[in-house]
Amino acid sequence: MLFYSLMQKIPLDKNSGSKLYFELHLSNAALILGLVQISHGMAEHKARYQEFIGFLNMNGFHVAIHDHRGHGDHILDDQIGLFDHKDGWNLVVEDLLAIHQDTNRRFPDMPKILLGHSMGSWIGLSALQQNNSFDIVLLSGSSYPNPSETFLQKIFLKIETLRLGKKGYSSFLHNVIFGGFNSKFKNTKSPNDWLSKDSVRVDDYTKDPLCGFVVSNQLWADVISGIEEVFNPKNIRLISKNVPILVFSGSKDPVGGMGKGTSKLHQCLVDNGCISELYLIKDARHETLNETDRVTTYNYVLSFLKNNLKGA
Repeated sequence: MLFYSLMQKIPLDKNSGSKLYFELHLSNAALILGLVQISHGMAEHKARYQEFIGFLNMNGFHVAIHDHRGHGDHILDDQIGLFDHKDGWNLVVEDLLAIHQDTNRRFPDMPKILLGHSMGSWIGLSALQQNNSFDIVLLSGSSYPNPSETFLQKIFLKIETLRLGKKGYSSFLHNVIFGGFNSKFKNTKSPNDWLSKDSVRVDDYTKDPLCGFVVSNQLWADVISGIEEVFNPKNIRLISKNVPILVFSGSKDPVGGMGKGTSKLHQCLVDNGCISELYLIKDARHETLNETDRVTTYNYVLSFLKNNLKGA
């Protein structure tokens, strides 16, 4: 399902040393409906979205996508799983907004859609709290944070940082968090079965050296504090009340508390006056865009986009 007319690599480093660039996948459909910017999750990379990019291109959407710092092609100083030594969360949010600014310059009158998956959804929410110029937002595999889980994560992180340092990599922390996700399922064949029921996609992820790696203690600190800041009530109120938001995930997604955390995120947005729609895919796991029935999700997302785009 690959359908590109053109893919451009666009550098945005500007001598900052960030090595930031993004891929711009241009649709050759007769009618272009908008541009989707994708923000991927933790311990994965942009190449995993090729099939969905092709689907969007085929249906009239340009796509912009980049690797977050410490991921894919955006690994600085050979340190995988590290945003930066200081202020990492703000830097990855600034990267996302720099790409958004560039696409606005290139396509000033085109609707802009933000798709964030998992960690990328929280980065996306942080960006939305600083810039309300996206027209539609899609939050995949996301969740409202569980206070007790966050409390334990912070304790474990503090211990592992004392033991290994901020630059250290804790297999213990990795196994506690991701192993906990996998423990929700019986008869697992790999440590990553929590991602999807599609064994081929799970195997691809497991064999990919740029997926499922142990991230640095510093990255964990950035993500945990970043999520806490995103869900601070004063910041939630900064999200535009006029932007349609689709919150979607699997009903068996352990990151979303098997639907409970995802539903709570949706309700949090509604309670703050946002236009939010919830779509829980029955029996799907964390990566609904890589599930056995992913085409159903593709089409649901497409319908949501068309229903919420003016003139579509």
